[in-house]
Amino acid sequence: MADGEGGRVIPMIGTVKVSGSDSSGSFELIEYVGPAVPPPHIHRQREEAFYVLEGMFRFILGAVEFEAGPGSLVHVPRGTRHGFTTGPSARALLFVAPAGLEGFFEELGEGLAAGRSGAELRAALSGRFDSEPA
Repeated sequence: MADGEGGRVIPMIGTVKVSGSDSSGSFELIEYVGPAVPPPHIHRQREEAFYVLEGMFRFILGAVEFEAGPGSLVHVPRGTRHGFTTGPSARALLFVAPAGLEGFFEELGEGLAAGRSGAELRAALSGRFDSEPA
């Protein structure tokens, strides 16, 4: 586990429970608590899966929008346009495979916590991580 029993906190995002270095690059596991939410985007080299623990999420997956509550599992195949918004107290486990988005989340969360806009940060991060606007 990353940085002790509870994991390493990323402001505005959540807690890294298993980092890429913990899994030899095979996956990352982040407990998402927000409040940052992503606009629609695509990962070309990574799969994601969200397991909703609490609250409601509203996902965009391809051209489909739907709600997912506790116990729902949403798989995002690589190359699929996706994004989400959340209701109050929403929480989910986010699996990323292979690992490689943790740095994106760190820079985004720290920038948001410092008062920078999400659009500004995403523009600065564009091309550095496997995440492109869609």
